[in-house]
Amino acid sequence: MKKAALQILLYLRDKKVATRTDLRENISSSLDAMYSAIPILIDLGLVRQRKQSERFPFQVEIELTDKGRRVAEHLAEIEKILGD
Repeated sequence: MKKAALQILLYLRDKKVATRTDLRENISSSLDAMYSAIPILIDLGLVRQRKQSERFPFQVEIELTDKGRRVAEHLAEIEKILGD
C-alpha cells in the first residue's frame, strides 16, 4: 500500500488530476493496494476526490491538495537524489 500511495502522489504531481481508471492504468501497484491507498491519502489531507457526474456511471476525479502537492514535490526530489 505504501508503494501505491507514493506512486499516486507522484502521478498526480505530474498529471494534476486523474480518475481511478487513469491511476489503475498508469501505476504499477496492485488494484487492492491502489484502492486501499486512496482513502488513506484522503484522510491524511493529501488528495481529494470529487464527482464529475451525479448520474451513473459516476466519474470521480482525484487531485492533490496543497499539502499533497508539497509532499509530492519532496518525494520527487528524493527520487531524483536516489536516482543519481
